[in-house]
Amino acid sequence: ARELGIAIGEPACWGRGYGSEALRLVLDYAFRELEVHRVQLSVFETNTRARAAYLKVGFVEEGRLREAAFVDGRRVDVFLLSILAREWLGAKR
Repeated sequence: ARELGIAIGEPACWGRGYGSEALRLVLDYAFRELEVHRVQLSVFETNTRARAAYLKVGFVEEGRLREAAFVDGRRVDVFLLSILAREWLGAKR
């Protein structure tokens, strides 16, 4: 398994599809070129855009760590997601 994380630090670039495109490119390279079996990640519940992007490309939610992180002065849940090579390679893109 490999861990994945992406960040678009400039707020002016949020919502323009850069993260989704980066995600697709990295996953395609990981599964086709590196022959990785599984890619996994975690995302804060407050990061709804990232979570939606991960689910849209085929990640599956595997779990939820309740109040596992402290963000902006409050405890938040952390979602655990993964995608397998057969899921990525078998999908129509």
